[in-house]
Amino acid sequence: MTRRDLIAFGVLAAVILAFLAPVWAREAPSFFNHGDLYTFHWPLRHHSVSTIIQGYFPFWNPYVLLGVPHAANPQAALFYPPSALSFLLPVVTAMAWEQIFHLLWAALGAFLLARSLGSRRAAAVVLAASYALSPFLVYRVTAGIPTLLAALSWVPWAWLAWLCSRTALLSSVWAIQFFSGHPQFLLINAVAMLLWAAARESRMRLWGCLAKAACGAMMLAAVQWVATVQFLRGSNRAGWPVEFTHAYSLDWWAVLMWLWPGALGTPLDGGWKGAISVFYESGGVWLGIVMSCLAFLGLARERGRAGAILLVLAGLCLAFGVNGPMGFLSGIPGLSYLRTPARWSFFVLWGLWLLASAGLRALERRRFFLATIPFLVVAELSAWDFPFLTHHDPKEFTAANAAVAAALSGLPQRVLTDPELANPNKATVYRMRNVNGYDAFFPAGAARWALEAEGSPAADSSRIFVSRWRSQASARAGVGARLSASGIETTTGAWPLAAFLDRDGARVLPDPILTIERPERWRLAGDVPKEAASVSLAESRWPGWRAFLEGREVELRPWGPAFQLVPIAPSQSSLDLRFEFSPPGWSWLALVSLASWSFWFIRLAKFGVGT
Repeated sequence: MTRRDLIAFGVLAAVILAFLAPVWAREAPSFFNHGDLYTFHWPLRHHSVSTIIQGYFPFWNPYVLLGVPHAANPQAALFYPPSALSFLLPVVTAMAWEQIFHLLWAALGAFLLARSLGSRRAAAVVLAASYALSPFLVYRVTAGIPTLLAALSWVPWAWLAWLCSRTALLSSVWAIQFFSGHPQFLLINAVAMLLWAAARESRMRLWGCLAKAACGAMMLAAVQWVATVQFLRGSNRAGWPVEFTHAYSLDWWAVLMWLWPGALGTPLDGGWKGAISVFYESGGVWLGIVMSCLAFLGLARERGRAGAILLVLAGLCLAFGVNGPMGFLSGIPGLSYLRTPARWSFFVLWGLWLLASAGLRALERRRFFLATIPFLVVAELSAWDFPFLTHHDPKEFTAANAAVAAALSGLPQRVLTDPELANPNKATVYRMRNVNGYDAFFPAGAARWALEAEGSPAADSSRIFVSRWRSQASARAGVGARLSASGIETTTGAWPLAAFLDRDGARVLPDPILTIERPERWRLAGDVPKEAASVSLAESRWPGWRAFLEGREVELRPWGPAFQLVPIAPSQSSLDLRFEFSPPGWSWLALVSLASWSFWFIRLAKFGVGT
């Protein structure tokens, strides 16, 4: 990157920062959003930060959905370097600055990629602005899904490393992209790279580079991806109804939004009549009128356009899911986990971007056009983006309710939040164990428990919304209170989170003495009643939970649709039982990642990050 390149990109970065100043220049920076920022990502990040500050690693989150794996959830972004900002700033402020960083990072990657493809400096500025300010990225801010924006910001960096034959660099980019929180776009982009290479004469070399980089990335990210795969296989997404797999399949009218994103109205102007999330998944392909014209020019002039055309056609087939010709693919094991076929429209966006870069190269001798186009592209996209990138005071979402905190925080019992409440995951911030909650992944047993508690299905692809809090299933889960808009109700019928059971599964008194040292470590003590045959643990059953009776590991068995128990011998008169959780193989996987990154940095210091 030359000095003039630095100046050119610096000007673009300054323009983007100035454009975003109404957000970051405030005392409490936060982007307006319609979605998950406060209902999911803020509580998730809060749990990570607060737990680590207390001196232990957050393997488990007991505060929603009967308890869920935390470190295994990629959206916790525990190993993603920019997440460290949350230890220096309030979590909401840190997330706002991360979003700003990722828009700039996407622009820088696109700028360098364009230069490596032979674009002039002005053309590279155009391409950087068109990617970073495209609705496909900007809508992730307004939808409130910062992990999607983070993953997309690494896409041009992956292509840059790949096309420069820097295999080690591509491995590290993919590993960091995985750590950023949303592996879905890592997979989608990797498939795009495979398809694009298929149209090149050097396809075998390009595919070989991808294969080697994938092996390296798996070593670097071993500490995350193994647990995440296990999380997927044991979650609600494994064997879920086909209707969930087909959610967010684009309808063909979405093409109108690719020609003009406001063709069917927007959630901001009230013209959009469908689900808000569908808008943000449907209309992001638009690159602006100027870039669209450049893409058509590249289509007419570029000799190597076959790869870009293949991406556009593949994106059209895949993004429409069951409404398109490739709908049968959504049922293939692995792809069925993705849930959102609309995100394959990234192929269309990236194919058009590559064609536009070719169109700009066709104009490289017409300096007047190259000098004018950057202003037109930035102005056009900024004008569209501006209403979507406004400030919103986070206090109305993050402010604590003192009465709720005083009554329910930190208790060894569960609460059922009324399904009508907008943010069940705020229970995490209160350290209040909620049976309901919202997560893209949660243990499949939680959905089975919800069916038992409610008497009918009470879970969808991302939520549990049980309303019957005085049922036997709720009592066994330890539900001692209900929180609704009208206040807090309590009951005396709830079981403790750990109880003695007889051979028929009935509760036997007195209950053991329970001490929860941290979410991942429970201790039980006390005298064992003569009728007791087992000790129950009302926490989600998941690989990694282990039980130790008087220091000796003992068997954990299933209890009901979601929980677990430990058998007790008839001769057992007193109890000294410890439950502990850590992801299977955690120590070895962490060692593999640590050793791999150490080797990577040593190689960087000695030889650079070439092949």
